[in-house]
Amino acid sequence: MVILYLAIALVVGYLIGNINFARIFSWAFARKDITTVGSKNPGTMNMLRTRGFGEAFLTLIMEAIKAGVPALACYFIFGEFFPGYENLAYFLSAFGGILGHCFPVFYKFKGGKGVACTFGMFVFHPQLWWVSLIVFVICFLLFFFIDYPFVISLTFILTMTIYSTCLFAIEHIILYIAVLCILWLNFALIVILHRGNIVRLATGKENKVHFKDKVFKRKGKKLEGQEDVEVLDENGVEEKEIVVDDKTQTQQDETDKTDKREEK
Repeated sequence: MVILYLAIALVVGYLIGNINFARIFSWAFARKDITTVGSKNPGTMNMLRTRGFGEAFLTLIMEAIKAGVPALACYFIFGEFFPGYENLAYFLSAFGGILGHCFPVFYKFKGGKGVACTFGMFVFHPQLWWVSLIVFVICFLLFFFIDYPFVISLTFILTMTIYSTCLFAIEHIILYIAVLCILWLNFALIVILHRGNIVRLATGKENKVHFKDKVFKRKGKKLEGQEDVEVLDENGVEEKEIVVDDKTQTQQDETDKTDKREEK
């Protein structure tokens, strides 16, 4: 019976994980599809690249809640009715949320890379939250000096995976192995999803995110109605695209017509 409930926790976590807040916020705040700008990845880091620190941080929080809160509910439910299984239920639900984010059935299995959801998996755990916050703050500060987001992400996840492996070693051996498999399978998934970033870093082609500029909102001058959008081509090489809103384009068209009439 407990296996059935564990399977339900995994499936429910997966379905909730299909909710993509990068898509939601990008459309709500800018009427843009996040999968058509920047790196085209519907995740927190692409929100940082294209929408700025504020909306990226909001995306991070909501994606963390998406994975962490349902898992926390499973933790207390299983702790009440199936003592000893609470940690396994927690990580199964959270991992389901990560899978739902990375491979969402509602978006044809095209999702993000699961970093924000993995943060939620660690930060909402009753035994891991305080260590998660400390490691998060350290990684946040490192971000000012190491301007490659995937390096910071993998550093956080690897640190918390190793710590969790050591912490849960005192549990029942069978349940410990199951939890261990989930933790390291998740880490392997995150690494695989970032394989392109790893290759580009090794070949010197990985793009920096300019984190300091995003946090302190330092921008170059640009014409009214224009927005700089960071675009990565299929090789990961940064390009610059100027997006002009409809109002500015209409004004420009009217100016061009006036100039042509004056010339005549």
